[in-house]
Amino acid sequence: MKIKNLSRIFAVGLFGLALFGCGQPKVASLNVTVSDKDKFEGKTIEIVSFADSTILASSVITDGKAKLIFNDNDSVQLPLFTQIMVDGRTRAYYIMEAGNAQFSDSVSVASMTPLNDKFTGLLAELDSIENLDDMNLYLDYAEKVYNDNKDNPIGAYFGVEWIKYAEPQKVDSFLNVAPVDFRAMRKVKQCEESARHRALTAPGEKYTDFAGETERGKKIKLSSLIKPGKYTLIDFWASWCPYCIKELPDLQQLYADFGDKDLEIIGVAVRDKTEDTANMVAKHNLTWPVMYNTQRVPYDIYGFSGIPHHILLDPDGVIVSRGETAAQIRQRLEAAKGETAN
Repeated sequence: MKIKNLSRIFAVGLFGLALFGCGQPKVASLNVTVSDKDKFEGKTIEIVSFADSTILASSVITDGKAKLIFNDNDSVQLPLFTQIMVDGRTRAYYIMEAGNAQFSDSVSVASMTPLNDKFTGLLAELDSIENLDDMNLYLDYAEKVYNDNKDNPIGAYFGVEWIKYAEPQKVDSFLNVAPVDFRAMRKVKQCEESARHRALTAPGEKYTDFAGETERGKKIKLSSLIKPGKYTLIDFWASWCPYCIKELPDLQQLYADFGDKDLEIIGVAVRDKTEDTANMVAKHNLTWPVMYNTQRVPYDIYGFSGIPHHILLDPDGVIVSRGETAAQIRQRLEAAKGETAN
């Protein structure tokens, strides 16, 4: 699992509008400072709506600095949850609200305005829970923060975070009582669709096949790598994912302990370049088969949001578990081996 809400003074839809005097325009400014000038100098930095990916403001990083200014208007009103993007890639979150916020490349959240500082604290707590690898605790916290913040933009983030990982059968009831504007968000609709795919590929269901490539670019299917009669651990990963790389020794030990007769591991590289995947396979001496260049196809089929993501199949190709750690999968295999011995 790497997996890695709203106070209302005067409300307009989900996000709210705080009045600072009748007719007085609200101005949000973001001061950007980057320490890695070689990496970011001359790059375009954008503020992008979290709800629908609309670009709201942009600037160019010059001499390690940039300033972005936004005035609320009839179509976009502050405060608003956004993402900070540099060169087309999300770098941080920013609640665009009246005031002068600060952002540097050493953090993942803007600061120095009330909602941004509140969000920083809540996100730090969520990250600490994530490190416990307890999905139920993670979901409980996300849902609580969402409910506590339905009248400000923080709720949008935590609501989406809950939908990403919740049991599919709970998503519809959650959305039935959610604010209309929240349900209309494009990101929410995407997560809702992912939940449907999670339901179709839940434990007890047969795995869904898909295609990828070998390192040399030859087309292959997942089904061609699955060996009947053995458990199969499908590891969705990427060379750029530090959590994926960090867990490789645990998977290698799992493979060493069970791989002779009981277990096959199949690596599936997602959103990754073939050469980068190949370099990481060689660097870590991975001995199990790897599918290259699947891009976002597995995300769409299996409905997961973050990597690493593990799916364990039984010897008949039926999904046993999803999203478990290597340690949890080890427990399942040990239990299955014990049952076979008896």
